[in-house]
Amino acid sequence: MTSVSVTPTRRDPEAEYRGLIAGPRRPRIWTLVLSDTGAACAAAVLATLWHLGGSDVAGLHGTPTRLATFAVVPLWVLGLAACGAYGRRLLPGDDGLRNRVVRVAVRIGVLIAFVSLLIDSMALMRRDVLTVAYAALLTPCIRVLVQRLGSYDYGHRYEARRGLLVGHLRTIDEFLAHRRPADAKQLSVVAACVIGGEGENESLLDLPVPVVGGAGEIVRAARANRCDAVILLGGSGLGRTALRRICWELNEAGVDVALAPILTDVSAGRIAMAHSGGLPLLHLRAPVLTGPSRWLTDLCQRACALLILTLLSPLMIVLAVLVRATSPGPALFRQTRVGKDGAEFTCLKFRTMCVDAEARQAEVAHLNEMADGPLFKISKDPRLTRIGGALRRYSLDELPQLLNVVDGSMALVGPRPPLPAEAERYTDEMRRRLAVKPGLTGLWQVSGRSSLSWAESERLDLSYVENWSPSLDAMILLRTTSAVVRGDGAF
Repeated sequence: MTSVSVTPTRRDPEAEYRGLIAGPRRPRIWTLVLSDTGAACAAAVLATLWHLGGSDVAGLHGTPTRLATFAVVPLWVLGLAACGAYGRRLLPGDDGLRNRVVRVAVRIGVLIAFVSLLIDSMALMRRDVLTVAYAALLTPCIRVLVQRLGSYDYGHRYEARRGLLVGHLRTIDEFLAHRRPADAKQLSVVAACVIGGEGENESLLDLPVPVVGGAGEIVRAARANRCDAVILLGGSGLGRTALRRICWELNEAGVDVALAPILTDVSAGRIAMAHSGGLPLLHLRAPVLTGPSRWLTDLCQRACALLILTLLSPLMIVLAVLVRATSPGPALFRQTRVGKDGAEFTCLKFRTMCVDAEARQAEVAHLNEMADGPLFKISKDPRLTRIGGALRRYSLDELPQLLNVVDGSMALVGPRPPLPAEAERYTDEMRRRLAVKPGLTGLWQVSGRSSLSWAESERLDLSYVENWSPSLDAMILLRTTSAVVRGDGAF
């Protein structure tokens, strides 16, 4: 077992840690309270305006009923507080807020219905239930809006969540390698406690965070580094008794404990909790590679591609004329690509290079910027035509691929269609991406395209295949518009 000594940077780290909880966190909590109060007030106003002028507000009972509607405001905030929505130990980025909002809405709705039946006021019940429904919709939206405006930012010094990783050194290194830049804004990993493992050549790894302890120093390291959470990585080697003792001590110190499985790039929708013999289990649902949802999505995407093709046909005619007018050769470039289950098909694009570009590839091989994988990409390729650079920058050269989507060889969303030579070099793991149709756009395209490394684009394609859902396709399509307009990473 590896044991690394901790060098405290302050004389009394525990007192400083507790001072951090008692002081700087208060602005965040009051920001959330004010945000949710504003959401509830807006909901009450909307519900009142909805019924304004109706028969339920006429007469002497109109004003008291309208005032009673605003009693939902303190009930809403108190309900969220009772469900832990303002807890200091609520980690950012989880789905806790959504679940808490639903629970509070249901409980307050039942309470309103009960009170309304007792006093025989259907007007009160209609307006107050509508207020609760509006509050449930507005609360998450206003929280996100406040965060976007900068008043409630996880990157702010009052809002920072500091995390301590615990596990084998290689596991920690893999965990950090798969984190996205946006993850650091929610939970910043500031240190690691390494637990030695047999057969690991730990000296070859250079972690981007300091190693501050071993298995016996987790609690002390968490306090010394003012951590809000300790993340125990799968396969850390801690026994049941030791893990339970560590959790007790961390709970007493006000530190969250999170368990991270070894598998990465698994969406929350595929994970479900189960129990067997009193032991909690994480059930990992199989990827959706076929079935009704796949068939329906494919049908909808082919119909959408046909509609887009019809609407953009005048633009495509103009682009075809420009390609022919600015360089000799055909307007369309046809290339064999590999599709679902390894089946080859002819991929269509507007031609962006000279007609002998493939024959000249050897003379520009030294300019390849994707030498870490089978891709061949050059940001300022000398073989580009006069209009080719603009077509590539805004992905206009890929519009003819809508024909491939209509005929079923491609989808609107999916992994990048590889060349046969690329597919031949695939490992068994990478061949998994051939289990679905290639796409006109995908996670790889909306996450940086050619500016990503081969390893990163490979990981994104596999993540898409494993975690596919109709909502993921919809999210990628929405992000595609902004990615195309910006032209980031396209060459």
